[in-house]
Amino acid sequence: MSELFAVIMAGGSGTRFWPVSRRRRPKQLLPIGGDLPLVQRTSERLRPLIPPERQLIVTSERYADAVRDMLPDVPPEQVLGEPVGRDTAPCIGLASRVVAQLDPEATVVAMPSDHIIRPEDTFRERLRTAGHALAARPEALLVFGIQPDRPATGYGYLRQGAALDAYDGHTVFALDGFVEKPDAERAAAMLAEGGYLWNAGLFAFRPPALDAAFRRHLPALVEPLGRMARAFGREEFDRVLSREFTNLSAISIDYGVMEKVDGALLLPLPLHWDDVGAWESLRALHDADAAGNVAVGDTLLDGASECVVMARDGVVAVRGVSGLIVVHTPDATLVCRRDDEQGVKAIVEALTERGLEKYL
Repeated sequence: MSELFAVIMAGGSGTRFWPVSRRRRPKQLLPIGGDLPLVQRTSERLRPLIPPERQLIVTSERYADAVRDMLPDVPPEQVLGEPVGRDTAPCIGLASRVVAQLDPEATVVAMPSDHIIRPEDTFRERLRTAGHALAARPEALLVFGIQPDRPATGYGYLRQGAALDAYDGHTVFALDGFVEKPDAERAAAMLAEGGYLWNAGLFAFRPPALDAAFRRHLPALVEPLGRMARAFGREEFDRVLSREFTNLSAISIDYGVMEKVDGALLLPLPLHWDDVGAWESLRALHDADAAGNVAVGDTLLDGASECVVMARDGVVAVRGVSGLIVVHTPDATLVCRRDDEQGVKAIVEALTERGLEKYL
């Protein structure tokens, strides 16, 4: 098996975690669900299998220095700062080209930086399995699927196809297709039927295989990505990155590549996974009290039930209410219904429209 390299995607603004997540320090740079910032936790999770010198971090250029400070063992040039966000296809495509220059025989695993995964040794074991699968099928692209524990409507799904081969005692399947985020009825039916897994945005591939897929399905990206990769490690890299990356179209790796390729592989991950997408995620990361409340920081809950409460400054007291999210920081406070947590993004947009960007 070739050496495993990791591409950790640490862009994004984390608006659904406002007011704790801000433009100057988004959620991936915050210690949500543990003692370490999420991007650092992701890097440390990989370290026993993929050491820092084989990790690439792709983030916004505004966060690149902060990420380098958090991950001093990752070579600083391997923290790539995007001048603008262009979704996951350009991000992974560029990182893959850079890895190919560092090690032409490498196998790459690409993942978001803001996920909680337990147990970590099981995760590393399955990454190793993916490496063996791609050593046997180097022309294939592989996607990891999370075994669902509830009929979630906030995730896309992967349909499991025929069993192909087993490596390390773990079966790799054909990927039979992607399913868009379903409604509650459809999600329950898929869970009952079986053979469907959550799409966690985790991929593995050999760079030549990804390059071939880009040439077929995203040909407009091939030459710009090549120019940027060839400049990696040179004085002109930042200038070339700024010029070329800004002109790319935004497209996800799912829509641009994975949903179109033939012969993709699927490897199930039987572990606890949370994408830490919004405040409701705290309920999976902290124990609830007898009334179903999850509280973090200096809080007082009196007659409250089924609430998520966080105090980042001072004390937050909540009395006689149910089903709320309450988050307090030194300069901003959020109060919303738990069933409207997606509305946090709308609040951020409204603050922008009102000229209150100093709070974002």
